[in-house]
Order: sequence, then structure tokens, then C-alpha cells
Amino acid sequence: MADKPLKVAIIGAGMIANAGHIPAWKSREQEVEVVGVYNRQEERARKTAARHQIPRAYGDWERMLAELEPDIVSVCTPNVSHKMFAIGALEAGAHVLCEKPVAASYADAVDMFAAAERTGKILFVSQTGRFGNNTVAAREIADSGRLGEMYYAEASAFRRRGVPTWGHFHMKEDSGGGPLYDLGVHALDALLWIMGNPRVVAASGMTYTKLANQDEGLIASLADSGAPVGVFDPRAYDRAEYDVEDMAAGFLRLENSATISIRASWAANVPEGMGGTIILGTKGGLQLDPLTYIGNMGSYQVDVKPRVPPDSGVPFSGHWKAAEHFVKVLRGEQELIVKKEEVLNVMRALEGIYRSAAEGCEIRLEQL
Repeated sequence: MADKPLKVAIIGAGMIANAGHIPAWKSREQEVEVVGVYNRQEERARKTAARHQIPRAYGDWERMLAELEPDIVSVCTPNVSHKMFAIGALEAGAHVLCEKPVAASYADAVDMFAAAERTGKILFVSQTGRFGNNTVAAREIADSGRLGEMYYAEASAFRRRGVPTWGHFHMKEDSGGGPLYDLGVHALDALLWIMGNPRVVAASGMTYTKLANQDEGLIASLADSGAPVGVFDPRAYDRAEYDVEDMAAGFLRLENSATISIRASWAANVPEGMGGTIILGTKGGLQLDPLTYIGNMGSYQVDVKPRVPPDSGVPFSGHWKAAEHFVKVLRGEQELIVKKEEVLNVMRALEGIYRSAAEGCEIRLEQL
């Protein structure tokens, strides 16, 4: 495998494929070759292939896998279809880089990892929040013991007005959920990783749809909705189709008696920049952005701001780091950073919040 470039095929030709996955793989051109792209609307696949100089475009994904025999498949489709495409690619003999969330349900995620184990291939979930320089530094600080016992944390991912309007995010039949699955999954995954991945045992939460299904007459940019680049053939947006939450709030109990509060929104009347991640420990606290250690020095309280190099500034730079990492994993140079048990822990927690909102009570996650 080390003697020739790995062949990569892309399933899906939407925003995240054009802005994240394809540029990330192209940045590793000495090690990988993007050989084909599929989209159910074949014309979109052809346009994406021409845009990125990809040799083959398909409207039949199974034919693409059979003809190209890729080593790696990037799954960049709406959440509900991740399971079908990922298992199909694994069974075709490819390793898979799947967009987050790995699936639209915990049960589907379990089936996908079972397929990876059955085929002897790797299912790598694109939890790119772990690759940010601040997140890596925060994990190092937590691992050093400087926080002591981490007993409470908050993770928030707020957009004031940032509903994704170019695709299928706003329709439950395709996405499975709204901002909790889109934004909350990144915030919670990174937080649990920093904390050492304690198991979530119970979830309580509520979801709201208060603003995004209304016509407020506001002007918002694609960048506001998480797409600074990569939108070329947007699907016509119909607000009447909106049937997911626009804001979610959850409270999680962990196996070590720690607790987490998590919030995510696409539309909420909040100040710009509100949110972020904080961790409270018995020896110190941590704020993720800007990265700040909160503690004591002798008789004085101090705030310490480590000088962490900024991220590259390239749109979706986490995908570039994820692609680099995956290649190194396949070459035996690194251990996979996003593990099955961690992904399933996050999926159980998020599904628990959705179930709690539907049932009006705390959910013990062994019920899932």
C-alpha cells in the first residue's frame, strides 16, 4: 500500500464534498488519488468531477465501486443514507471516511461498525473538531492532570441565524435531526475526548422549533449557515419542509458522576459569538476558545492563555488533517484517533436527548 497512491472515491457531490473532503484528499496528492465521484443526480457528479479534475463521474454508486475498486470511500451524503453507502463501500473492500454524525441513529451506527469489523476495514468518522489546535492543546492540558477531577462541563454551538438552506439538513427524513446532529455532535465529541471519553449513562433534554420555520424576512449569508465555500448547485429551499429542531438543550450524566450541559442552535436570539466550551475541575478550569487555563498561583487567581499556533485558516481545515491522519493510519504510522466506542458514546447521548425531548423525561441510555 505504501508503494502506490491510495485510490479514493467520493459518494455525494454536495457542499461538504466540494469544500471539505475533495480538497482534503487533493492536498495529499503524493499519497492518494481521487478517482471518481458519485451523485444521484449524475450531472452534479459531472460538474464536481470537472471542477476538481476527477477522472470519472457516476450516477450509480455501486457501479463506481465495482469499476474503480477504491481503497478509500468518502461518504458525504445526508445522515440517513450514511449507513447504506458506508456498509456498501466496506463490503466492496474499501475503508470509509464518513461524515458526521456517523448515522441518524445509534442502532444504525452499531450496524455500520459491525460491518467494518466483519469486513476487516476501517470506518473513520469525520469528527474534525478533534483536530483543531486548541482542542489538541486542551486534551494535553487535561491529560497532564492540571484540571484535577473534571466534574462539570458545558458545550455550546450557537448560530444566531444560520439554517443550512442549500441541501437536506432541514428535513428529518434525510437528516434525522437538526442542529444537535449538525453542530452539537462536534461540540460534544470534542468535549468528551478532552475529558478522556467517560461513558454517558443518562440524558435529559428538550428541542424547540420556534424561528426557523417562520419567514422573518431576514438576509443571511451561506457563511452564516456553515458554508463559506462549496455550494454550487443548491437545492431550492422550502421553509414549509422544515421539520427538525432549530435549537436543542441537553443535560448528560456520566459514569464518573460528572455532568455536561450541551446546547446547539441554527436560529436563536443570542449575541454573536455566544457559546463555546468550558470544563470545571478541582485543580483548575479550562475554556476552549480562546484557550484559557483558570486556576490559582500561590495566593492569587490567574488566567493562563497558552500560545497555541492558530489553525491554518483554510476552510474546513479539520478535514485536511483528518485525511492526513487516515492515510497515516492505513500506512501503519498512527493509531486511529476517533474510535468506535467513542463515536457510539456520542451517538447514544444525542439520541438520548432527542428521546428525552419526545418523552418528557430523563432517559437511561442502557434503554438504547
